[in-house]
This record gives sequence, C-alpha cells and structure tokens, in this order.
Amino acid sequence: MIVSEVMTTKLVTVAPDDTLSHAANLLRQYQFHHLPVVRDSSAIEAFEPNHSSRRTLLLEGLLTSHDIELAASSGTLSLSDVLQQPWQERRVIEVMNRASIRVSPNTSVAAAAQILVERGLNCLPVVEYERIGQTSEEQGNEEETQAVLVGLLTRSDLLMALARSLGAFEPGMQLILPLPLGDLTPLARTLLLAAELHIHVRSVIAAPLHIVIPLEATVRLGTINPTPLLARLQEEHIQYSFADLQREEDKYV
Repeated sequence: MIVSEVMTTKLVTVAPDDTLSHAANLLRQYQFHHLPVVRDSSAIEAFEPNHSSRRTLLLEGLLTSHDIELAASSGTLSLSDVLQQPWQERRVIEVMNRASIRVSPNTSVAAAAQILVERGLNCLPVVEYERIGQTSEEQGNEEETQAVLVGLLTRSDLLMALARSLGAFEPGMQLILPLPLGDLTPLARTLLLAAELHIHVRSVIAAPLHIVIPLEATVRLGTINPTPLLARLQEEHIQYSFADLQREEDKYV
C-alpha cells in the first residue's frame, strides 16, 4: 500500500501572507490541527510561455494549532517603541515551520508511518517535484524544481486505512488463532478450510508485536455465520477465540 491510496487530497490551505486570525478561524471551522502553507504558482507560470496556466500549489510549510498557541501566548510582537502588533495580525510566514520532512505519493505507507512515529509528527505533506522554470543562460540550463503539494497524510488517515484493510467497516467477525512457538500451521489450515467452505477471508494479521515471532493470528471472516468453519476447526483441534469478545482471562475454544 502506498501513500497516494490513503492520503487526503481535499485540502484546506493558507497563504504565507494570510493572518494568524484567518488561519485560526479555519482550524476551528474544520476542526483541523494543521494547515499546509502554499503559494499559488499560476501567476508565475503566466510569464513562462512554455508552461501551462494550471493552478499549482507550491509547498511553503505547515502551520499547526500549536504554532498559533505559541504566538498567542507570547502576547504581542514589538515593531517599535510605540507600535505593537496583536498576534491575530501577524502573518502565517512568521510562525509556520518549513515542513522539511515530506513524502511522495509512491512512498510506502509503512515507511510513512515509521517517519511519523520516529519523528513524533502528526502529519506529512505529500509532494511531487516538478520543473517550474530554467535558470538564466549565464547559469547554464539547470532546471529549477519546486515541491508541489498533492496531498496530506495524517495519523488519522493511517488509522482509517488500517481499519479498512482489516474489514472493520464490512459485516463479518474476527477469530484469534494461537500460534504455539510461532508455528503458522493452524493459520494455514484455517485458511484452507475457509476456502473449502467458500467463506470469504477479508484480512489476516500474524505480525510480532513485542517479540520476534508471532504467537497468534487474527483472521477477519466475511460472514456473520461461521458455524461450519468453527465445527471443522474443532474437529481438527485448532484452538480459536472471538476477537470482539476476547479478554485477557478468556480461554481458547
């Protein structure tokens, strides 16, 4: 799975010269915690005969609710001995961060999630690097590139993608299969039995969490009537439990 499959593309953005008051209103209105700061390059492209006039958003940075809170808590910005500027009138470019950590649409979701966790971030800008012009002849024919914003990847996007991949929004149920010493035989046999009984399997997870080998597998079945499969599992002495009802003290069937 790659970032383009789960990222948010309907973006609410601000410009570098917008006021913090305007940005704060957008955050409240849409219940967001971050806003991409972009520069519309369509005006620039109008002077480039070899470029189309399509609207392109060049990423300048990110503005978060925390950035605004810090600006507000600092009170006013001194412009002179007699003139004071309220934080609401300050410009986005003054307090935004440059969002130097970015991903591309083809970045794997696993890699993006690792970046979010390791860097303690809540979102990542998704950019494509495009040529927007050339330098002068004196500087050679080197192409100039800019980061074009195409989406935003948030922790919420990752959680929703995980839920969808697990079939959480589809009717069905989950079985937990113990895997003694990491032996995948019970899981393999369960999948074969499900195929024989024409029971759809929506997802399978057998990943180690705290140790190096998986000790249990989660199988999401696309049915609310798994009785035939459960009967076969019992015949073959394959233990299972129901994920939705499982507690620490529950015993496997």
